[in-house]
Amino acid sequence: MSSCAICKNNISLSPEILLDNIEICSDCKSKLDRIYNGFSLNSNQFSIHQVKRLLKKELDVRQLKTDIFKINPSLSDYSGSALWNLFEVIQQEKLIHIIFGKHNQRGYGTFVSTDKRLIFIDAGADEIIFKEVIALGNIISIDFSSLNNIMTVVIPQKVIEIELDYPQYGLPFCEAVNQLINNSLKIDTTEVSAIFDLVERLGKLRQTNILTEKEFSKEKAKLFSKI
Repeated sequence: MSSCAICKNNISLSPEILLDNIEICSDCKSKLDRIYNGFSLNSNQFSIHQVKRLLKKELDVRQLKTDIFKINPSLSDYSGSALWNLFEVIQQEKLIHIIFGKHNQRGYGTFVSTDKRLIFIDAGADEIIFKEVIALGNIISIDFSSLNNIMTVVIPQKVIEIELDYPQYGLPFCEAVNQLINNSLKIDTTEVSAIFDLVERLGKLRQTNILTEKEFSKEKAKLFSKI
């Protein structure tokens, strides 16, 4: 009696044969069918290495689900397909925070912060649709107001406002992102010019009435505090 190459249990029923003539049991085959739709119909095209990679990815997606629900329990109804799609997008990055809300220009979606960028995606689609991608280095400021439950993200090109369905996660999201930005911005004398460049961009936003005089002064003070 042969044993399964994955779980090492004895194979009592007809084994599934992989590309490299390695046998797996029916239980592992069923598990792989849940991970990869139609695996049984194409199992002879998968090597044991590819199968193990699928299983490893499934474990990683489970961990991502755990991380998301720990950060934001309101997303407990996130579908399995949405989790897999999100994993494909950020698998090389670290999840920092995640919230759901309404973008002032792009409608409802999920706002994700990683250690590299902010991503606003369509949360209801079967596949990920990118609505906004912002590199952390392009963020001038990110703040949350409990008065109107709106998160404001200022970047050189525009101001983005996101109205949150669950406002209790707004401040933690902003704090996490700001901490990440502060840790990554180790300002030295060679980078001071970058600060003045950002102030100049803020000035252009003020001139076009995208920022008020009060908002401009506030953001300028934040930038100069880094020098």
